[in-house]
Amino acid sequence: MCIPDGSEDQGARGGKQVLPKQFPTATNVFSGFESDEEGDEGEEDEELEPLIAPSTDIKADFEDVLKNGFDFDGIFAFAKRYKMGDAPNPCLSIDGLGTIGIPLGIREARAIIAASKPVRRTENDTKTSGIWELPSKKVHFKNPAWDTWIQTKAGEQASTALTGDADFKPSFILKKLVIHDQSSQTTHHKEPINDDESNRKIGDFIVILPSQFEGAQLQLHHEGQVKILNFARKSELWTSIVAAYSGVEHTLAGVTSGYRLSLVYSLVQPITHVGYRPILPEMRGAVQKLQHILRSWKQMSPDEAPTLLAPLLQYDYSLTNFSAKSLTGSDALLLSYLYPLARELKFRVYLAHVKVAVSTRSAAKDSDYRRSRRFAYDGCEDFDPYDYFDDNELEFLGDYHTREEASRVVVTETMDLRGMPVTVALDLHSEALNGSVTDRDPQFERYNHTSSMRIRVYPRAVLLIWPKGSNTDLSVSVGDIYHYVCNALQSSQTVSPTDREKKLIDRLLQCCHTLSKSPVQEFEKRCNQTKLKTTVRVLGESAARWNDAQVLLRTLKACGVDKNADLMGLEGFASAYQTFEWDVLEDFYGQVIANDKSNARRRALLDRLTEIGAEHKDAEVVSWCKDQADRMLRSLGKVDAAQIPWLVDLGLSRGGEFLRDVIFPQLCAQKLDQTFWMSFLQQIKQNIDAIPATSPDVADGLIVDCVTQTVRSLPAFPTKDIEPSYLWKPARQEKNSDAILEVIALCIDIKTEPLCAEIFTNMRDGARRGVYSPSFPPWLYYADLYPPLVQYTQDAAALDAIFRPFFVDVIDSMVSAARQSPDGKPIIPCPLTDAHKCVIMNAARKAGGITILKERMTAATLKGHDSRTIQALVHTIREEFPRKELQEGVPRQAYDDLIKALVRLAIDTFNTSSLCKKPYLSADKMLKMLKFCFKVGEKNQSRRLLLRFVPPPNGSTKKAHVSGVLAPFVSVLGQYLLSQRLDFQTEPYTRFAAAVIEAFAEVVMGEKPIEPVPIALRQTIGCQSCEECDKLKSFFLSDAPTIRLSPAPGGVTWETLKNGSPHTLLVKKPPSMTAVARWRANSQAGKTLLQELGDIATQARILGAAYPVVYARIHGEEAPLVPHGPMPVANASQILNAPKRRAAADVPIAASVSKKPRIS
Repeated sequence: MCIPDGSEDQGARGGKQVLPKQFPTATNVFSGFESDEEGDEGEEDEELEPLIAPSTDIKADFEDVLKNGFDFDGIFAFAKRYKMGDAPNPCLSIDGLGTIGIPLGIREARAIIAASKPVRRTENDTKTSGIWELPSKKVHFKNPAWDTWIQTKAGEQASTALTGDADFKPSFILKKLVIHDQSSQTTHHKEPINDDESNRKIGDFIVILPSQFEGAQLQLHHEGQVKILNFARKSELWTSIVAAYSGVEHTLAGVTSGYRLSLVYSLVQPITHVGYRPILPEMRGAVQKLQHILRSWKQMSPDEAPTLLAPLLQYDYSLTNFSAKSLTGSDALLLSYLYPLARELKFRVYLAHVKVAVSTRSAAKDSDYRRSRRFAYDGCEDFDPYDYFDDNELEFLGDYHTREEASRVVVTETMDLRGMPVTVALDLHSEALNGSVTDRDPQFERYNHTSSMRIRVYPRAVLLIWPKGSNTDLSVSVGDIYHYVCNALQSSQTVSPTDREKKLIDRLLQCCHTLSKSPVQEFEKRCNQTKLKTTVRVLGESAARWNDAQVLLRTLKACGVDKNADLMGLEGFASAYQTFEWDVLEDFYGQVIANDKSNARRRALLDRLTEIGAEHKDAEVVSWCKDQADRMLRSLGKVDAAQIPWLVDLGLSRGGEFLRDVIFPQLCAQKLDQTFWMSFLQQIKQNIDAIPATSPDVADGLIVDCVTQTVRSLPAFPTKDIEPSYLWKPARQEKNSDAILEVIALCIDIKTEPLCAEIFTNMRDGARRGVYSPSFPPWLYYADLYPPLVQYTQDAAALDAIFRPFFVDVIDSMVSAARQSPDGKPIIPCPLTDAHKCVIMNAARKAGGITILKERMTAATLKGHDSRTIQALVHTIREEFPRKELQEGVPRQAYDDLIKALVRLAIDTFNTSSLCKKPYLSADKMLKMLKFCFKVGEKNQSRRLLLRFVPPPNGSTKKAHVSGVLAPFVSVLGQYLLSQRLDFQTEPYTRFAAAVIEAFAEVVMGEKPIEPVPIALRQTIGCQSCEECDKLKSFFLSDAPTIRLSPAPGGVTWETLKNGSPHTLLVKKPPSMTAVARWRANSQAGKTLLQELGDIATQARILGAAYPVVYARIHGEEAPLVPHGPMPVANASQILNAPKRRAAADVPIAASVSKKPRIS
């Protein structure tokens, strides 16, 4: 069988010398390979006898045969041609003839034949073979550059190719000159391999000098491999060389015309390589071992057999156009023997590119990880092999971190031997690879100080071998074949499609159909469109070469050109029109106009076809384009701002009625945004005088209609995208109040002010339905729009009624304390700063004054605001709307009702829980709230406020609330009342003070306790002269509940605390012994409260019938006789147990205050 000569593909070698380009027309066996799925239909598995001693370790034995049988890195023969400028003229001179001209002429050829000795197949052969020879001693070269060229350039290229070693430089010794005359005989020559170490000859080196001839095909045979060489084409202009090892058989056909002149040199082992003489390997044994391994694999049980083998190729190959033809050196040698065995034994052979990441534990070299590239890959400086691995893959998931070395393999592309991409379900591990991955420099590496891992990435090419019919084999499907098929068709010169080309086209169009239908991300979409465009161009060129319109039409349909004319391009459509008949194309071109949703693409196509139809004077095409243009205008695709000039041109050419009746309804149906309508309207206004119309009303009506659409397309609360200042930051949104303002200004400019009411209604409805971004609640828009809209209405009284709802909405949006949108999303309410309150007040003036504030500020609208905010609103209203400046009647009554209602709401929202958190501040807070009522003229609501103070808040007790909050407040309250010329004999303070003091006596004081141990008895405790007993005696006479004493001899020991050093004595009094002290302290506080009421008579009058009980509990003795007073105005138990007052959202805030608290 033939072997590749490397002439058509000289892939780069990683770490090895790149092989030179060889003879371009030599036969390459791999170009005749069938796809690995083809050619075996109908074949039956041949029954093979079981091996007696089969291989048990397939991977290890396979690797061994690769190392010891297929490690030959050269080729058995090499050929190359040089143009005249690339090879010197030898200035050939022959003894007795003189200088011979090159290229060789007929006269010189005959002279050489006459001076040469004929070559006969046998000594007794009388027939001439047509070959003559001259010994080297009669041949001379006058040009010294010739020998230099032989020994260096041409010779080095040949020796490097044969041996695969650039450092090996043999000598070239001229043996003879040979000339071939016309002959029909084929000659055979094979010089046997001489194993004698004294024989330094490696092979033959033949130089065919420029001379015109035909025929003389040369075939070189070795171990079933064949290299076929034809040098006849332009032989008079080229110098050709052939180099082959000894042991290679040369078969030379006869020259059919002309003369073939050649120089034959011996390749001789150099003195520098005395111990190394390259010879062709004997492959028979290696091939037998390889066959034995594959047969062993085939007869293995599935549980023991490997899934696949993946031998590493020894050279690096381009990612593009990779096939069996790309292989060179030992890689080509391996495949040339492996492929026929695989076909015979039913194995599949594929090629693949892989990335192998090797991780080793190592100290990081930098404070942060770094990456370094060893070289650019496939000529692309931007290529980053790290992109094939995500962070998890490169960090080696799980227990990989604990290993000293680990690796991960990623298959980047798989293809059959022809280079056709395929998809295979592969789970390839580094253990499956035959050979060492790390025998060369990595393409990429990095250090990661976090994991202390050093990661290197190696790109490699591999062979993939697995049994036919295995699970892996069944998973093979067509891959990304675009580049492969397009390259095959572009390089084809056929005048009609071959069967193989038809199959390739069918596969490609099937993929294109799937690709054009699949929804993908924007980046993938652009990549896919590039593939589709390339496919349309290449198949279009092929269809033109084959004059096959059906190939073109199938391509256009499969690629979706009928929905996107850009995939073919205007010139592609024009070229097809010029190549094929219009009748064949008309139907598909009509589908493009009907299906492509882009107005610009359809319009450009019709313009180009109209132009080319006019150039060819094709009235049918011109008429067709006109009809299609009319249809297109009545079925517009998606319109955008870029098409506005074209739409306006339609108005200029077809009139205002056409715009109004045909174009405008289609635009309305597309739900275009306000930015489009604003731009469209601006263009219409600029050209309104030039647009022909039957009546001025047409143009005016069109403008009004456009304004109406602008208003209706405006979102309630529009936003705009803001590009980030840094690429790593995401884009963000911002509110776009200017869009609303722009449309309002347009309405005023066009005198369509009533349309503004639609805008305001839309905003109000949007706020109620939550149609806004939670980041930009409605009050932000109203705050932006308020100042300019006030300017619009200052000198335009006609706008007041239209804009009044807007100002009402300003108030509603700002006073709302809602912290969730209607759809439940969190929002930030208006903080009601002084600036916001100022806006509210001014908006109220524009919307109806104090009466509108009364209408909009209700318990429901203010729900969520705290008491402090409501108090601030009350102060702002009193400042902005002084009561004395309001008219009598409705305005003043509205003011009174509003202030009363807001004060009541401020009382109901007062946070009583804060009183128990910091009791020492509670009296000041309560008094501040009371002062607020007095300041705003609502002291009549003091009773409601006091009732709000009395019940203990959640988290507090009655006793703590009375003693810590209410009692201190009574003291400061009395002082404030005196400053207001009032006292506790004035309602509602009388009732409040009586309730607090009665509660104090009942809850805090209680009954006066009896002293369990008299003082006289406590004075006798302990020794008379003991210091420790003196301390103990003082403790028992004091009000302290506990004391600690150091232990001392003779002292009293009751409980020793051993958790410290030295130990201490803890002495505790029983609660009954400290109760009297507590009662005395409370009694003093109670007396102070009573004194706040006034003298004894006043106390009795305020407390009424409860006075004797209260006095007795506070003083610990019976009350003195005083004149009978009125009954107590309040019962402490009733007030303390009354429910807390809260603001009710469903009750009008201005409702009257109940005069009697509800008793629980």
